[in-house]
Amino acid sequence: MPYFKMSEVAGPLGADIWQMAFLMEQRYGADALLESGMLAEHLLEDGDCRGAAMWRRIQEAIEWLQATAPAKGEAMH
Repeated sequence: MPYFKMSEVAGPLGADIWQMAFLMEQRYGADALLESGMLAEHLLEDGDCRGAAMWRRIQEAIEWLQATAPAKGEAMH
């Protein structure tokens, strides 16, 4: 599983991305990544590329939340 730095999924709507990732993890637990991927695929199938891209960013944030080790070059405190 790849690990991500917070800055890699920041940017416009960054706080909203993180909030949604946190809520998805609270609701779906270990299945949050799968659920967000299915939502992205459904949006892509319906032609909503921007919506699908946002759910891919949410997936990246969920991966970071579920990571068990820091990203390469990321400091541990």
